[in-house]
Amino acid sequence: MMASELKSARLPRSSARERPVAAVAPEFGKLGWISRLVLGLATIMALAATFIMILEGFSRYALDVSYFWAEESVRFLMVWAFFLTLGIAGFRNYHIRTELLVQRLPRPVQRVVWLVSCVAGMLFAFILAYSSIPQVHRFYTMGMVSESSLELPMWLLFLAMPVGGLALFAYYACAAWYAWRWGDPFAPQAVDENPDPSVAEAIARQEPLL
Repeated sequence: MMASELKSARLPRSSARERPVAAVAPEFGKLGWISRLVLGLATIMALAATFIMILEGFSRYALDVSYFWAEESVRFLMVWAFFLTLGIAGFRNYHIRTELLVQRLPRPVQRVVWLVSCVAGMLFAFILAYSSIPQVHRFYTMGMVSESSLELPMWLLFLAMPVGGLALFAYYACAAWYAWRWGDPFAPQAVDENPDPSVAEAIARQEPLL
């Protein structure tokens, strides 16, 4: 009696081992502190550029004085703020997405479209990063500096292009892996913790968002 009860109690455990566990798609775009750090740095640069522009405008209007370094520093800060956020904007689903046609396609065809989009994005990011490296190297070897009294090294400005290109390439590479392994890497519900109910309902029914 006791032996039969023990045997029956062990059966569910052995069957649970043999039963395959269903794979659950991980959340795409959750970078944690990396995302917050990059966005914080880019925000500081954008705010600094805005402050300098306001200061320059006030100085010109009220004091009739213009600072030659203001325009150059604003340009440097905005360029770096833009290229820093290229990859993070993709992970957070801030890139432009057109799904009017893709949502009407069968699921296997949608997967092909996602992969083609990721490959095209990786190619563009690679060209952006690779083509800017010779320019950075040329400015670095020449020791060229900016025209203002700041005399900032020009290679530092152009370094934003390969950095942004590598970040964008990393995003599309991760998106391609997600599309191949799990599903749609561009879906808003994949990165939005609190999606709009109407948007989520439209996506669930595979309807256009407009």
